[in-house]
Amino acid sequence: MGSQLIVDKEVPLCVDLDGTLIKTDLLLESIIQLVKRNPFYLIISIGWLLKGKAYFKSEVAKQINILPASLPYNTEIVEYIKKDNRHLLLVTGSNIKFAECVAEHLGIFDEVIASDAITNVTKSNKLKILVNRFGQKGFDYIGNDRDDWSVWPAARRVLVVAKEGGFLKKTRNKFTIDEEFLLPKISFRSFIKAIRAHQWVKNLLIFVPFLLEHSYNDLQSFLIVALGFVSMSLLASLTYIVNDLLDLEADRTNKVKRLRAFASGLISVKQALLIMTALVLLVFMIAAQLPMLFQLILCAYFLSTLSYSFLFKRVAILDVCVLASLYTLRIVGGSVVINAEWSFWLLAFSMFFFLSLALAKRVSELENIKQEQGLFPVGRGYQVVDLPMLTSTGVSSGLLSILVVALYINSEKVEQMYQYPQILWLICPLLLYWIGRVWMITARGKMHEDPILFAIRDRVSMFTAAIAGLVVIGAVFLPKLFS
Repeated sequence: MGSQLIVDKEVPLCVDLDGTLIKTDLLLESIIQLVKRNPFYLIISIGWLLKGKAYFKSEVAKQINILPASLPYNTEIVEYIKKDNRHLLLVTGSNIKFAECVAEHLGIFDEVIASDAITNVTKSNKLKILVNRFGQKGFDYIGNDRDDWSVWPAARRVLVVAKEGGFLKKTRNKFTIDEEFLLPKISFRSFIKAIRAHQWVKNLLIFVPFLLEHSYNDLQSFLIVALGFVSMSLLASLTYIVNDLLDLEADRTNKVKRLRAFASGLISVKQALLIMTALVLLVFMIAAQLPMLFQLILCAYFLSTLSYSFLFKRVAILDVCVLASLYTLRIVGGSVVINAEWSFWLLAFSMFFFLSLALAKRVSELENIKQEQGLFPVGRGYQVVDLPMLTSTGVSSGLLSILVVALYINSEKVEQMYQYPQILWLICPLLLYWIGRVWMITARGKMHEDPILFAIRDRVSMFTAAIAGLVVIGAVFLPKLFS
């Protein structure tokens, strides 16, 4: 029995990569980056896959370069293996190009075993390689998913990286686990943040046409608009996830965005795809209850956001124009869903107002880059030298939106809708103050990267909005009180 005992230092430690050493899947990420570069790679990749998974991984790796320094590492595992003074192997199903890149960055592995164009180092192939090299019970192995069930029977020590749940329970039943490295569970709060539920407030714009119609007693119309709000909010969450997945590499270089659920690896790419599937089904179910024209608006919104994510966000000026149009599209959807009359004034105000806020977002990003002594943000078409031009354009656009409001107040339609439309003039100085304050904060580099979220969290902004709301209510009801 004593002759069979192996000293720990003589037993190599084999470490899996995807989901174990790093909290992501390099194959899925590289496929996403490939599709981002050119969607037609989806068709090309089918041919690669028909030649086998190893060949597929190899061809994808040829097209994509990863940034190992920005990957979401499992720090507990990294620290554990750094303290382990023995032969360390990175053994992974990922392509050898990616594996060697990670190993070189960390500088702690003595050897790398990974997939090439011929062999896919997963399941039985990984088991065969390790047993041929070290023999039964001649190595320790750290893994994280069902593929590793094929390897652990031959390992001397079973080390598991996982969240509490079904997989870990089944693994405990199958094997005697020597060490567990528990990953944090996805809390409800983390999930809500991941789908950007706080961004749903932007979709309240869909209620604007309903409110301007003054049909407050029309419960049926209100319920239809509410369904429209829910469907557009779920669709918005879907597009935010798509955008986050496409921007994983860029987000990880941003001091704020790198903490997001997908960029940090809190929610894996596989889980993100499952969430997206569920959102698609929910949107279809709700949209089926709404008018056909509103369904077309939803399609237009989805296609516009995809175009933005794949192309327009990297084109200077065009990107903010698309963002502004997406806000305007929400208002159009609100008109369509209840068959309300389209308002030229409302659409014009929306374009100028939200163009100003979109430019404020870009300026805030550039201010952050400037403070970090960088030249330009990753994945954007702007440079720090663009700051003066973007600032002047954004301020001008905001002022133009106020001019539209002033002209609207003086229009015949307002005179017909309000007995004393002069009360509405109070909205203009409120807007002047708020837009001026937003741009002053932005110019000082203190703006949140999303001005909409800033407005929601800012007490002064909420107080200003409340006063504006009271002005509108006063214009509607005060004359009736004194009549």
